Amino acid sequence: MSSTLPLNSEASPLMPVTDSETQTSTEIKFDNVSVHYYSVPSWLGGKAFKALQNIDLNVEDKSLAIVGRSGAGKSTLIELLFGLKAPTVGQINLFGYSLPIRDSKAQATVCRLIQLVPQEPHTSLNPYYTVRQILAEPLSNLDVSGNHEAIIEEALSDVGLPASLLLLKPNQLSTGQAQRVAIARALVVRPAVLVADEPTASLDPVNRQRLLDLVNSLKKKRDMRLILVTHDLGAAKALCEEILVLDHGEMVEHGPTNQVMSKPAHPATQMLIESQPLSKSTC
Repeated sequence: MSSTLPLNSEASPLMPVTDSETQTSTEIKFDNVSVHYYSVPSWLGGKAFKALQNIDLNVEDKSLAIVGRSGAGKSTLIELLFGLKAPTVGQINLFGYSLPIRDSKAQATVCRLIQLVPQEPHTSLNPYYTVRQILAEPLSNLDVSGNHEAIIEEALSDVGLPASLLLLKPNQLSTGQAQRVAIARALVVRPAVLVADEPTASLDPVNRQRLLDLVNSLKKKRDMRLILVTHDLGAAKALCEEILVLDHGEMVEHGPTNQVMSKPAHPATQMLIESQPLSKSTC
């Protein structure tokens, strides 16, 4: 999942949207969003599994960490953001556009503004493409103007990789290099919001810390907001000003990261903190 988002299931009214560099109003808004599944149809007596329930959330000028144990609803929330699922009830608004979006120009605008770094970088990179082709693809798909070669080289430099990697294919990259290429692929379109799905999950402690330092520097240099989906509370504390705790599909705690981490009010938050290795929770 990289440069194009399948946001096109139904029509949506077009509304003005500002450039990613000047966006200051509410960028992402969940309005009473729920997602229910039925393993047995309701007309046969099946009961709904509530993957998400009554989510009210605004993401504006602060980076947000979304945490929770497995099955809490984190992945469903990401799928909603990128149009891979539709809410059962409620409305999602991205940068002034209501999902789902059918208009191709509006889709391209939103795709440039929000990009995903997936959890498994190697499997998300086209194995038949070189790194140059991987980074060039979103520029072409989204009709980004400018010198594409210069944009690609800048993004690769920003993630700390040499230009010599442009000729390599994914199977020639280490896990850390593949992770940085996936980040560079998201950066080439200069998004306002970067969504990172468990970016530290497959990294050893040294590379984990390097990644945290890298993402922090990229946030500042490129003036991006981050939505971090993670089990790693240390990463959440290091990268995000706000934290949202999900449990059984519900928002159980939401507030400033330091406040929530130091004085957790909900048992689910307390359990997450207690289960963290000391080296991560004190990052």
